[in-house]
Amino acid sequence: MKYLKWKLSDGVSGTYPVEAIGAMGGSANPSAYAASDGYHIGYLWEDVDISQLDSVWDVTEVTEAEALAFAQALWADAEIMTDGRISAQPFVPPA
Repeated sequence: MKYLKWKLSDGVSGTYPVEAIGAMGGSANPSAYAASDGYHIGYLWEDVDISQLDSVWDVTEVTEAEALAFAQALWADAEIMTDGRISAQPFVPPA
C-alpha cells in the first residue's frame, strides 16, 4: 500500500482522483482525514503510475510518516493500524 495526498477538486469539497486511478487499473480510497485547505490523505493499493494524473489532479505520493503527521495534525491520537490504514477519530454523537 502507498499513501497519497491529494487536493479535492474545488478546494474544500468536490471530487478526488479515486475514479481516475480506478480507470488506470488501480484502487484508491480516501482516509478520514481532510484538512481545511482541501488536502486529503488516501490509500493506493496497487502500484500505479500516478504521474499520469499531474495535469488533472494535485496528487502526490507521501511516506507513511508524512501521512501520519498529516492525520495527527487533525487528531493527535491517530496511529497506523496493522493493515497500514490510519485510525480514525471515533464518532461522538452530538449531545
